[in-house]
Amino acid sequence: MVPSMELLARYLHLARASGARQRPEVRVRFLVLAAVAAAYGSLNRIAAYCRQLVLEHNPHHLIGRWDSVPEALADEDFLHFLRHLERRYPSEQAERMLESLGFELANERDAYYSDEEYAASLLNVSQERLGELFGSV
Repeated sequence: MVPSMELLARYLHLARASGARQRPEVRVRFLVLAAVAAAYGSLNRIAAYCRQLVLEHNPHHLIGRWDSVPEALADEDFLHFLRHLERRYPSEQAERMLESLGFELANERDAYYSDEEYAASLLNVSQERLGELFGSV
């Protein structure tokens, strides 16, 4: 896996685990971090879907001020918020958290045709549904 995809997978797994543990605020934080990782990895539909999930939970979330994650990444207000999240949940911390939950990402990505398909599976959404919501690739 490329480093950005590995980071995206970590944050998506942690978002899912937080949801399962009924910790919606923590889930939202990981979804924001996943959205950013997806945007940096040019997985714009995944970034958009993560953003949508955040706004479904909290329609007034800061990320809703922009129409897309790439737009948010161009704004200093969002970058300030993002730096706070990245300090709280750096890549190494996310890796340790996953390990403590018993997750092993070693070859997980290899079972999928594309990074988007892999990320979509972690979000429990089909690529067809992403296409319906956000258009084709």
